[in-house]
Amino acid sequence: MIASRQAHGTVSKAIALLGFGTDNVEWVDADAEGRIQTDQVPQLDESCILLLQAGNVNSGAFDDFKTLCSKAQKAGAWVHIDGAFGLWAAASKQLEHLTRGIELADSWSFDGHKTLNTPYDSGIIMCRHRDALVQALHAAGAYITYSDKRDGMLHTPEMSRRGRIFELWAALKYLGKSGIDDLVYGLHLRARQFAEELRQQGFEILNEVVFNQVLVACESEAITRATITHIQGAGECWVGGTQWQQQDVIRVSVCSWATTSEDVTRSVQAFADARELARAGG
Repeated sequence: MIASRQAHGTVSKAIALLGFGTDNVEWVDADAEGRIQTDQVPQLDESCILLLQAGNVNSGAFDDFKTLCSKAQKAGAWVHIDGAFGLWAAASKQLEHLTRGIELADSWSFDGHKTLNTPYDSGIIMCRHRDALVQALHAAGAYITYSDKRDGMLHTPEMSRRGRIFELWAALKYLGKSGIDDLVYGLHLRARQFAEELRQQGFEILNEVVFNQVLVACESEAITRATITHIQGAGECWVGGTQWQQQDVIRVSVCSWATTSEDVTRSVQAFADARELARAGG
């Protein structure tokens, strides 16, 4: 298993649950934006699983899929793309360039509840190799009979479950292709607005805003941490903190379809007010 040091925390958890063991992961450094460094990826062969990321959880950055997937294909390695929220960029005409090359991968995972605003329990896995998926997930037993239709228990970890797909299907049906495009690109526009207005207020923006994530810092880590506390306490908007390049920063994730440009401007003012309280030691 080969993965970026900037991979989402659930990657380590999944590797542990699957029994691979985190000692068997070769961690690769990321660049300043959180993308796996293509020139640091080790020699690949048919025994390798290369994990790439569509949307770094902090910066929103996308790996170089075209280069790395092509390299993996030639070597016979498996490529999985963790696209929890970022893979939806492929549904936007203005942002699809971020996902060029994803079609060369072997499997993809993403989530409806993050970018598409569906309820939780809307995780999606796609796999190019049906036989590999079925062999990994099929349920067998003397009492089990299969139908001549598509048996769900051959494609999911559970033998039975509630009809979770209906909420996701309803959202896709209601929005349609153009509606999803508008939703996804709208999140990006609001994130860019956030970054620009925060810069105007004197905040430091630490990442290139390519999707819906903005990393923000004040003049010191202490002020940054206090600013987060005051923002959360004010109730105008909600943001969390994160670590970026060994620094405490504010993580803005624009993820609601209902967020308007006016909401962003009000939120930026809440940032400025919170910073003043932090500077005053309040």
